[in-house]
Amino acid sequence: MDELQMLRDLPAVANVSKDRITYSNAFKQVCVIRYLAGESPTKIFREAGLPPELIGYKRIERSVARWKAAVLKSVSGSSNMSNGEIITELVNLYVHAVTRKEKLDDIAGIANPDKANIGNAPHPLDGANVSGGVYIR
Repeated sequence: MDELQMLRDLPAVANVSKDRITYSNAFKQVCVIRYLAGESPTKIFREAGLPPELIGYKRIERSVARWKAAVLKSVSGSSNMSNGEIITELVNLYVHAVTRKEKLDDIAGIANPDKANIGNAPHPLDGANVSGGVYIR
C-alpha cells in the first residue's frame, strides 16, 4: 500500500493529496485537548497512525500550534483560564458538537453504526488530573 492510501485510510485524515494533508476536525480537537493536557504532539500523531518521519516533525509542531491558537480564540475568556479549564471547556464543546451532529443525522435518517452514545458515555475527563487537581464532573 502506498503512503497516500495509508493516510487516506486513517480516521485522523479528512483528505490527502500529493501536496497536502487535511486532518479531520475531530482529530484536530482531540489533538489540542491532549496537547494542552501535556502530551507531545509527536506522540499524538504517532498514536493516530501518522508517523512523524512521514509527516515531518516541524509540520506537526506548526499544525498543533496553529490549531491551538484557533481553539483558544474559540474559547471565550481563555486568556484568563488555566489549561485544565480550557480543556474542560473544549471537551464540553466537542461533546455538544457530536451530540448535535447525531441529532441532525437522526432527523435526516442517516444511519451511523459507529455512533457513540455520548449521553451515556463516560466523560473524557472523568478522573483526569488537570491543572494539579482531579476534574470532577
